[in-house]
Amino acid sequence: MESSSGVRFGEGETIDFTPPSGFMIVPWVISLLAVVIGLLWSFIGLVGNNYPMMTLGGILVVPGCLLVIWLTPTRLEKAYDEIRVEEKPRDFVHRSETGGRTGSFWTGHYSNSPKNDDRGWVFSAPGPEHWDKEDRYGPDEMGIISEHPTVVGTPIPATISADGIFTAIIALYSIPVSILSVNFGVEVMQSAGDSEEWFFGLLLAIGPALFSIGYAISSWKTGTKMQLTIDVPTSKIRSMAAGELELVGQVRRWASPAPAVSVGGDPARTYQNLHSWRWLYEIYLRRTRIVMTDDGPRTETEYRWETIAQENGGHNFILHDGTGGVLVKPDTFADQNLGQYIREWKVDHNRNLGEIFGSMITTTFGGWTILEHKWTLWGMALGDPCYILGKATNRSKETKGEMEVIERNDQHTLMEVIGKSGVGFDARLERGTELGVLGRVKSQLEYKIIPGIVAAGCLAGTYLAMVNIGF
Repeated sequence: MESSSGVRFGEGETIDFTPPSGFMIVPWVISLLAVVIGLLWSFIGLVGNNYPMMTLGGILVVPGCLLVIWLTPTRLEKAYDEIRVEEKPRDFVHRSETGGRTGSFWTGHYSNSPKNDDRGWVFSAPGPEHWDKEDRYGPDEMGIISEHPTVVGTPIPATISADGIFTAIIALYSIPVSILSVNFGVEVMQSAGDSEEWFFGLLLAIGPALFSIGYAISSWKTGTKMQLTIDVPTSKIRSMAAGELELVGQVRRWASPAPAVSVGGDPARTYQNLHSWRWLYEIYLRRTRIVMTDDGPRTETEYRWETIAQENGGHNFILHDGTGGVLVKPDTFADQNLGQYIREWKVDHNRNLGEIFGSMITTTFGGWTILEHKWTLWGMALGDPCYILGKATNRSKETKGEMEVIERNDQHTLMEVIGKSGVGFDARLERGTELGVLGRVKSQLEYKIIPGIVAAGCLAGTYLAMVNIGF
């Protein structure tokens, strides 16, 4: 079976090196040039024993590689964008037309929402007018959703992508960069005039080793999660069995609607129909202080974001894939990924806000000046795509009884899906279908081997520098 557009995903290529679109091609080309020039300088410096030139080459190569990795999309992402333009899913059209920044310089109130959606539908999905309001668990007349993995297949990553290529180049510089960082860090520690400067030197000395180890561990965990997504077959809800399973479908209303979510308790920031959500309230702070140096007093200004409050929640919903629906309890899933934020609100800290928040924040953050307040909301709404690795079990008492009358006796109507993990099976809930979850997927070589080489190089460089210094 194929999708309505005839597209089916499967085996990946050997190499995925996909340039970005639009204006992003300009910084992408500049960063590529920086990498090429840096590599050339490093090679000339190595041949001629010119260590300053080798150092300059590394200074160009490492940031250049990081920028290329950040700017380069996967082939899947570009394919998704092309399909969305052709298929025009409802949420894609809505975000492209309504997204953007609004607000006023005079009031200092701003609101922003993305114009694109990396976790939205790729193919068109049935709107509420096609849902059966009487038989919520029954099959749709339109049949299985066009984005189900049994229809479009499961994307398989390329053997190596731009991410892996340029991370491997960084691995070549891991030893010399670590040695340079350790030496400079120790010099800063030895000449430090205060505790903060000493701590900065310590970070330079041990930072490459700690960062690379953290990066390797994080990549390994992500690789394991992505491999699980690729390996576990997706069940059709109509024929699903009890136990651990993978499901893909559309969020639809259960017996009761999801309660309204008021971000920060403000009615002006209220959203409806969110079945899983999280919001975060932060303040932007500035502090100016005088620091004594060998050249006399110096003024330093620091900025930072501080989290003040955050909340998350969810409401039971029906996951429907066109063949049938099943009850899902999102609050039981500890691991959730809701994708991009829905909206963020920013407000300048003026006199009125100072009167509202001032007494609390002044006590907590004495010496800091409050510049801005920001609230950010993430969520999975009615009609959104949803991907689940969970456990199907018999319905609990609180989801039976008076809340809804189920006339069907199919197995999927008698079960609920919860976020319970098993051996080698980590439950999770994500906004998006399997296509969205695997949009930036990489090969296991790039997840588990290359980051390990980077970590080994940084550890070796740190050790060599410490031995040379005499630690």
